[in-house]
Amino acid sequence: MRYFPSLLAMLATSTAFPVFALNSVLVGSGFETPVFLTAPMGDARLFVVEKSGRIKVLQNGTVSTYLDISASVGTSGERGLLGLAFDPGFASNGRFYVDYIDKTTHATVVASYTAPSAASNTADPGSGRTLLTVPQPAGRDNHKAGWIGFRYTDDPSLPAQLYIATGDGGSGNDPDRYAQSTSSNLGKILRITPTPQAINPYMIPADNPYVSGVGGNPEVWALGLRNPYRNSFDRLSGNLWISDVGQDTREEINFQAAEALGGANYGWRPREGTGDNPAVSDPAPAGAIDPIFDYAHGPIGESVIGGYVYRGTGEPGLDGAYFFGDFVSGKIFTLNGGLASGFTDRTAQLGTPFGKFQLTSFGQDGVGNLYALGLNGNIYQIAAVVPEPRSWAMLAGGLLLLTFGVRRQLASAPHAGTKLARADL
Repeated sequence: MRYFPSLLAMLATSTAFPVFALNSVLVGSGFETPVFLTAPMGDARLFVVEKSGRIKVLQNGTVSTYLDISASVGTSGERGLLGLAFDPGFASNGRFYVDYIDKTTHATVVASYTAPSAASNTADPGSGRTLLTVPQPAGRDNHKAGWIGFRYTDDPSLPAQLYIATGDGGSGNDPDRYAQSTSSNLGKILRITPTPQAINPYMIPADNPYVSGVGGNPEVWALGLRNPYRNSFDRLSGNLWISDVGQDTREEINFQAAEALGGANYGWRPREGTGDNPAVSDPAPAGAIDPIFDYAHGPIGESVIGGYVYRGTGEPGLDGAYFFGDFVSGKIFTLNGGLASGFTDRTAQLGTPFGKFQLTSFGQDGVGNLYALGLNGNIYQIAAVVPEPRSWAMLAGGLLLLTFGVRRQLASAPHAGTKLARADL
């Protein structure tokens, strides 16, 4: 694959900005298989999703259980509590959404819950209301995706739209070709408008691609995905980044501009990354969209973990960089978030926080700072360190040197110890 020069290195030679190195700051440990982290916009707390079915809230050095639905969650293989998204109106309605695999039916469930107030550190487990279920193939415990999210740049005067990522249902090479079938909700990005109603818990946005008699499930927004486990919206631009875990050859990151229409086909199973899937003979679907970035299995890794475009407050030298990593290698990388160029391996700078088969997810707090989570129960904040002085900077009249301190020292119960294989993603 092609390696691009670092965006930050280019900035250092072409613009009057300091080059920021990176480090990682341990902010929490002892979590039980943490698989996601998020927070409502502007909120100082961290909400950590544990695969077993619990959400922990971290605030001012204390840890408590925000929600426990473990009795309902199946956890074998890639099953579990996998996604969390706060309603854009959370400050007033206390509503949030989860994505999990049901312990009994093994179907994907997207449900809403409410907290007594936005400031409460516990949610009401009895407030659960199922919005959507997606049946899963029997006997397959992989490719369950699990990410859900809102695009916060959407017009706040309009109903909020929830995006839901589903895997192709498991096994290898999508044997039932669900990802290319518009009559299946597997292997897709779905898009719905949640409602507070019990009977009709969601509506279909009028501009979804398969509505008004057009063949296909009305929830489908995009198709042709294998296991889009971790995705994100750029909170400044609204662009959607979709990281799709590959089969045996390539890992890929797909991109959808904020203004793009639905119906994009990202090519799986006939396509894997920028090439044809060597394991099948299916022709590439017409109009299939290549990833904006992909890499062959090898030193970079074998199982992509998608991240975020950095939009935090503490590290201006990182603004616009897209962070992502790989589960198999444990490495962390950046791309230029605007062009998907400037590929840079950041692992050594960050102090190699995770070894092989450890990195599970990235997370973003209420002001846009980034975190990395691992199966070993540790959570690190990704931070910039003071840039080295440069003569041009000193002559320019004293740029401020930014320092970063630990903002949260968090602790929780001991990690139970869980190990996943490459096939788990």
